[in-house]
Amino acid sequence: MNYFKAIEFACRDHCGLDAFDPKMLKILNEVREELGFPIIITSGCRCEKHNAAIGGAKHSAHLPGPDGFCHAVDIKCLWDVTRGRLQEALQKRGIHRFEASNLHLHADDATWLPSPVLASVNFRGQSET
Repeated sequence: MNYFKAIEFACRDHCGLDAFDPKMLKILNEVREELGFPIIITSGCRCEKHNAAIGGAKHSAHLPGPDGFCHAVDIKCLWDVTRGRLQEALQKRGIHRFEASNLHLHADDATWLPSPVLASVNFRGQSET
């Protein structure tokens, strides 16, 4: 079952970039099915221009990776319990890179990046780790 539309993962810059990793999409569908509540994507693919404009990391997993696919997703998440359930369900499926903020949970499977991410961002958007 597919709970998502391609437009949810497309670059918000309207440049046409929407090459989201099919493996990650499968995982997100499984998590949605398991948890039984909607998963709202706030950011998926990003072109370099859009990533720079919003202050994204230079080597972000939201950018196309070596395989041509974007591997990161930001999921709207306002409650700690929901964030924890999402992270646990994603970890069960092999996702180990996360960043949490008061607004979203970032998750990616960018195995080519140097090390797992486990960060939290405070209410002003500044990293606490």
